Amino acid sequence: MAGSTLRVASVPFVSRDGDCAHNAAQIAACLVDVAREGIALAVFPELCLSGYTDTAKLSRASLDALAEPLDGASIRTVAAAVQRTGVACGVGLIERAPDGRLFNSYVMCLQDGARHCHRKLHAAEHRRIVSGDRHTVFDTGWGVRIGILTGGDSYLVENVRMTALLGASVLIAPHRSGRASRTGEHPLQPLPMMYRSPVDTDTMESMHGWLCARAADNGMFIVFSDGREASNDQATDAAAVIVDPSGLVLATSGTSGAYAAANLDLASIERSRGRQWLAARRPDLYALLAQSAADRSREYDEPPNASARGSVALGFAVVSRHRLMR
Repeated sequence: MAGSTLRVASVPFVSRDGDCAHNAAQIAACLVDVAREGIALAVFPELCLSGYTDTAKLSRASLDALAEPLDGASIRTVAAAVQRTGVACGVGLIERAPDGRLFNSYVMCLQDGARHCHRKLHAAEHRRIVSGDRHTVFDTGWGVRIGILTGGDSYLVENVRMTALLGASVLIAPHRSGRASRTGEHPLQPLPMMYRSPVDTDTMESMHGWLCARAADNGMFIVFSDGREASNDQATDAAAVIVDPSGLVLATSGTSGAYAAANLDLASIERSRGRQWLAARRPDLYALLAQSAADRSREYDEPPNASARGSVALGFAVVSRHRLMR
């Protein structure tokens, strides 16, 4: 970091399924490489430590064996590498909470030893993986607040806006796309079963358009990193994307599969249209959203003192512009 600039990298990491120790060691080695390029923050994909693209069919025993506590061996390996290299790092894993529940979690390890964990809000990976219950936003020594939304969390407009309203000006968006189709396209993640449509046809191409729109709407940088299954060792140009507060793409990983890196001009956040739009909001108009559907509908019913006196009956007819002239 120099002045008001933060140099970040989005790493489209290819994990080895079920081998947390190997993946943690590879991430630690990657931090050594990016440190030489002056990177202050490296963002790795969702579930990059556990490695599975599809966990839905894992047995109970396999899932339990894969899960780790937040102070487990894998996070300790990554945190130690952060201390050695001076590069902050975000990694994903299946977390085993002290009460035994399992979460799709993303942990940010900072240079000062602090760790921040986001539990995915819309978990749909396995019936035993529980959804988180809060947004994650925190302060950093770089003078910016960072928010985290994992995978499908960032599909929902409200989640990104809520993160911005909590003060985040840099959004970390780790992701793990589904297995490639015959055409080579990677589908978006499914939502929990109760919300799914009969046919999901959206692919990662549409996802990146959404990211640019969310960045511009909220005046924030977005650092997106997508994971791939081990059998697909050719990363695509969509695997890592960094977007600025005006919605412009600053960097992608390119077809070589290398990481994407960019200098974030932190001063551009407050100059962005998105920040002006946030300041112009009318929160007093939003109280309606907290009411039940029935109460909401009554807000727009005819006022109780309204009268038909003085009203004029109107009739309407629709006439085509292309009538034949006689």
